[in-house]
Amino acid sequence: MKAVILAAGVGSRLGSITYEKPKCMVRVGGKPILGHQILAYISAGIKDIIVVTGYKSNTVEEYCKKIKGADIRIIENKDYETSNNMYSLYLTKEAVAGKEFLLSNGDVVCDPLIICELLHNEISDAIVCDKGAYNKESMKIVVGASGHVHDISKEIPASVSYGNSIDVYQFSSASSASFFEEVSKIIEEEHNVRDWVEVALQRALKNGQLKMKPFDIRGKHWVEIDDEKDLLLADKLFSSIDSLASKELFFIDLDGTLYLGDRAIDGAAEFVTKLRATNKHVYFLSNNSSKSKEEYVKKLNSMGIETSENEIVLSTDGVIEFLLKEGIKDIFVDGTSSMKQSFEDAGFNVEASNPEYVVLGYDTELTYSKIQQVALLLQRGVGLIATHCDMVCPTPDGPVPDIGSMLALFRAATGKAPDKVFGKPNPEMVAHVMARHHITAKDAVIIGDRLYTDMELANRVGCDFVCVLSGETTRQDIENCEHQPALIVKNVGELTDLVG
Repeated sequence: MKAVILAAGVGSRLGSITYEKPKCMVRVGGKPILGHQILAYISAGIKDIIVVTGYKSNTVEEYCKKIKGADIRIIENKDYETSNNMYSLYLTKEAVAGKEFLLSNGDVVCDPLIICELLHNEISDAIVCDKGAYNKESMKIVVGASGHVHDISKEIPASVSYGNSIDVYQFSSASSASFFEEVSKIIEEEHNVRDWVEVALQRALKNGQLKMKPFDIRGKHWVEIDDEKDLLLADKLFSSIDSLASKELFFIDLDGTLYLGDRAIDGAAEFVTKLRATNKHVYFLSNNSSKSKEEYVKKLNSMGIETSENEIVLSTDGVIEFLLKEGIKDIFVDGTSSMKQSFEDAGFNVEASNPEYVVLGYDTELTYSKIQQVALLLQRGVGLIATHCDMVCPTPDGPVPDIGSMLALFRAATGKAPDKVFGKPNPEMVAHVMARHHITAKDAVIIGDRLYTDMELANRVGCDFVCVLSGETTRQDIENCEHQPALIVKNVGELTDLVG
């Protein structure tokens, strides 16, 4: 048995995600779509695999060279821009026609058990389908009284549709020969290279050349990835986390995760309420040092998210702990009045004439006079501490400069880099909470919208990370990142049904 994967397409509906890679190489659950298919075939015992490439063919070829356990042959469709996947299949004619094989489009991720069950089923010629499902963008099939498929098309109405094809097909040697006759006629005689495989399949079914039966996937997961909405669905269905029920400790970022500005993210309150109802430990993390814990509590409570100050973990906590441990009292705080008050309440002189450190926070009350004061102190040799490293802060209107941007400014002006940076991604920010509850990394999860702070914190702690796309990070950012989140969702509201 051979397998053919048609993977020549660009995937332009995924936008910038496919600027540097073809759609088949876009990652789902940390693995390329193509990788999911190849490993499913290998697991089912199919080792002879043909991949038809086109757009950025070298990228696919290099990836396939690294896969063990199969003989993978690359056939390049150099005319991928002016042809469609039927022509890609036609290029495999010499290797496949008249031989039994499985065919799949390179933009489908499905449960690997589907391939195993298909091969061990008594049906020799099959269209794998999701019985009862109806998606406007998917190919649908019509099944006659004999049990055979007699039509396949995107245009089939719901009233006669048996279900969605998942773009996986099984051919016996006899049907393979018949099918390639129809494909060859369309390509060679009609000179039509711009149609889908299913056009040839439809003609062969209707004229009786092919007799194929539906093979129902029986509720198993599959996604045909056309656009980012499909990709997010696949991210959720094929992630390494299929449930959050086993997690005991939840660290949830605030800005960009639970809210943007003064607007709660859809489903945020319901998600936290569900966590409370299932007796989870919940803590809210923020590198944003512009507000006090009291202000965060009031803000969350106003959004229907009940909490108290002992559940708020801020980047300023670590700074205060460090300065107290070092016995330092005289500092200069470049921050909001709320931040200054937090340090004054802890016993610090926040505007000392001879400070030992400048403490830089996210200052939404910034003036040029403050910038000037800090720059002059740094040039005098005063040390620099930053409450966190975030480059930007998400807002409803877009990202705005945060401390990371200010650090770049001061470094350009004075040549001074921070002596110490607190907040995420430093593990100390959450380690004391985990120790208090005697909870190990495997039972904790961090939920946030930033890769370089939230995900990096999770990596350093050794726990799972859930990335929400409601704040700073885009799906393209994740695609270009070496490390991958355990789960990617549009917002925290989508996590409610995973809690248990």
